[in-house]
Amino acid sequence: MKHVKRTIYTKVEQFLRDDEFIRYVMDCEPDKESYWASYLTAVPEIRTAYLKAYDILMHLDDCDLLTPEETATLKQRVMHTLRTIAN
Repeated sequence: MKHVKRTIYTKVEQFLRDDEFIRYVMDCEPDKESYWASYLTAVPEIRTAYLKAYDILMHLDDCDLLTPEETATLKQRVMHTLRTIAN
């Protein structure tokens, strides 16, 4: 199944609001990995925002790029996203 992203993300926040991106980072599923790799290749100017968002998700407990409130909100979003796919 081919995914088509309608919007080109240029900001970290856009990636962090995307449930598919969150699932990709947290679940490491091969089909999602190839999709996001293709997305990065097709739109190389997003690399900085993509990498920063990826890093934030991978290091939520010790991320100094977000305020404590932003970190708590993002953790809730991640948990909600992951619970949604579990059901």
